Parts: sequence; structure tokens; C-alpha cells
Amino acid sequence: MSWVDKIVPSIVRRENPIDRRDENGRGSAIPEGLWKKCVKCDAVLYRPELEANLDVCPKCDHHHRIGARRRLDIFLDDDGREEILAHIEPVDRLKFKDKRKYKDRLTAAQKSTGEKDALVAYKGSLKQLPLVAVAFEFNFHGGSMGYAVGEKFTQAANVALEERVPLVCFSASGGARMQEAL
Repeated sequence: MSWVDKIVPSIVRRENPIDRRDENGRGSAIPEGLWKKCVKCDAVLYRPELEANLDVCPKCDHHHRIGARRRLDIFLDDDGREEILAHIEPVDRLKFKDKRKYKDRLTAAQKSTGEKDALVAYKGSLKQLPLVAVAFEFNFHGGSMGYAVGEKFTQAANVALEERVPLVCFSASGGARMQEAL
């Protein structure tokens, strides 16, 4: 018995829209990813409600892990934000290889996270006060720092200095990336 069957009363379950499939076995009345289970209290949470609560479980106050873009989205004002330094990408200058090529590892991490590297930088504002904000994407090689992360961080700091605005950094890093011989 699935968790949905446990929480849906039997009178509603007469014709279960969750199990309704076409002749090819495809389709569902509930879109994928609409629910999320809390890792602390096992409560089943409605994803839009969880996101409105800033990814904090309303039942047990557990703070769920969020990515760099979500963190910056929550932090910055909606108006006037723009991503900066998105053109900076990692380069495998050493042609490093252990069990797999480093270039293949980078490609896999880029595919799974949708990021070019482990740091995302934005220029925006917080309560109408201008600033530069950077956040590490831990799901990209544990947020480790390679050439591109260091370059992006340095250039973001330079932008903040030039514009005389604060630089805010959300650090979630596993340290230096050894494959780039830092």
C-alpha cells in the first residue's frame, strides 16, 4: 500500500486518479514532484506550500537543503537582479584522470546541476539596497573551488569594490578541488 492510499480516505479512493493510466501505461493525474517528504519527521509536504515557507518543514521546522539559485532567489529583491560572470567556466588544463577523466566529471556535474561551476553570482538588491551576492552550489562537486570558482569570486568582489556595495557570500564548500592542482 502506498503512502497516498494511507492518507486518502477510502470513500475518495473509489476511482483513484493517481493510478489512472492510458493503454500504454503512461500518465498520471498528479504531476511529478508535487509532494516532498520531510527527511526529519517523514511528513508528506505539498511542494508549493513548502517553498512558500522558505523550504522549512511546517510540521517540525526542519530546514531542507536548497541550491545556490534558490538561496539567492529567496535572499535578493525581485526587481533589478541580474546574474553576473556567467561566462566563466572550468577548464581541465592538466588533463587530470583517475578512474574517470576530470573533464567527464565536470560534464556530468554540469548536466546534473544545470550550473557551469560551483559558484553563482548576482548583482541585485536587498530591501532596495544594492549589493553583489554569491552562493556556492554544493551539489556541484561538493561546492569545491577550482579555477572558475576562484575567478568568479574575485571578479564579483571587484564588482562590489568598484560599485562600492557590499559583497554577500553564502558559503557551502568542500574546499579546494585537487584535480586543478590548486
